[in-house]
Amino acid sequence: MFKIRCLIILLLLVESVFAHNPQVSTISIIQNENKKWSVFITAPLYTCQLAIKNKFPQMNIDSISSFEIQKTILDLVKNNLIINGDSSVKLMNDKVQLAHETTIFFDINNDDFFPIEISFTAFSKLYNHFTLLKIVPSNSKEVTYILNADNKFHFPKRNETYSNPFDFYLLFVPISIIIFYLLYKYYNKRH
Repeated sequence: MFKIRCLIILLLLVESVFAHNPQVSTISIIQNENKKWSVFITAPLYTCQLAIKNKFPQMNIDSISSFEIQKTILDLVKNNLIINGDSSVKLMNDKVQLAHETTIFFDINNDDFFPIEISFTAFSKLYNHFTLLKIVPSNSKEVTYILNADNKFHFPKRNETYSNPFDFYLLFVPISIIIFYLLYKYYNKRH
């Protein structure tokens, strides 16, 4: 019985250690059945606190009220979320739910909106942080992308082309064959 209790305690301890990784946040941009878009950002509270300390080093987080923390998180997120290259996209009906896992919510007030380019740098200065981006349109395929330091927290990656590197090799092989064939013909005529 003692061994079973120890095993259960060990499993609970291991689970709690990996439950909320402060290096991971998520952004979901979802279109509802009325063709309206909403943005949901979730991150551990600790991640938000680290980002605030990084952005505002003079601020003492322990001495401010929860309302001020919510406002600071909201400002941090709004100032670092750029959609379709426009930092002035109308984000309205904003809400922040402070908990161990903090949730930030916005509605996008634009009828002809479709997210094709996202930049989210609120947590970019944190060590080894990445953000999982999900774009869920109501009538087309869902997009999942990881925003990290490699792509400078930008979707699609800057200077990214949508060609597949394999396409280059498909083009390279026939051209090489033609060049070798022409060289073979040229040397056969000379001999």
